[in-house]
Formats: sequence, structure tokens, C-alpha cells
Amino acid sequence: MSNDIAREVTEQLFDLSIALDFIGNAAAERIGINQTDLICLNLLVRQGPMSPSQVAAVLGLSTAAISAMARRLESGGYAYREIDPVDRRRILMHASPAGTQRAFGLFDDLYQAMTGLVDGYGAEDAEKLVRMLGDFQRVLTEHAESIRTRR
Repeated sequence: MSNDIAREVTEQLFDLSIALDFIGNAAAERIGINQTDLICLNLLVRQGPMSPSQVAAVLGLSTAAISAMARRLESGGYAYREIDPVDRRRILMHASPAGTQRAFGLFDDLYQAMTGLVDGYGAEDAEKLVRMLGDFQRVLTEHAESIRTRR
């Protein structure tokens, strides 16, 4: 039984991933950037200013790719770069408040729909769901890393 449930959960996670790709691509296209740029912007919003090498490490991209991404985000008004005030040899990428609102304002209706959905479950179930999603994310991230490093 447990194996059947694990397979069903995995299939549901794959389906959820597809749905997330659809919404990410739709939102990114709407604001004139690509989905990876939107993911980077979300990272900067949630983590705060980061160096291009930090962004590259988190997203699994080259620093050259991050440099091109930073240019696209800057030209669209979604992010900006500045010299790190602590280490003047380093550049930091920042999310722009206006660009962040323009990009993530597209998700306001989604947040409302999710609020209604989660409210129907009760606090204890909602907290369990948040923990489970975090656990799923950790397992998926670890598995992705194992795939990258296999020979």
C-alpha cells in the first residue's frame, strides 16, 4: 500500500510541477522576461540582495548566464545591481520594489484562491501540508542533485 501511495504522490508532484511551469511561463511571458528570470527575481525577493555567484550557485547556472539574466532584469526594471557596501569588490543584485510589484502582482488572484482553499482545511491540516511540501521540496532537490552527480 505504501508503495502505491508513494507512486501516486510522486505523480501528483510531477503534475503540480507542470502546473507551476504553466503559470510561471504565463506570468514571465506577460511581463516580458523568461521563467528563469522570474525565478531569479523571486529568489532576490525572498532571500534579499545576492551576488551573481550566489544566484548562480542556487539556480545551478553559470555566472555568464546570471550576468545576461541580470541585464534582462535591469532593462525591464525588475532588478538592479550595485556595489556591495561591505566588500566594494563585489556586486549585489537587488529586486526592484516596483518591478517586484509588477511581476508578482500577477499572482494576487492566486493568493486569494489559495487562501480560500487552505481555509477549508483547518489550521492543523494546513500546517501539516506546509511541512509536507517542505519535505517534498527537500527530497526533490536532493534527488535532482543525485541525478546531476551520477556517472
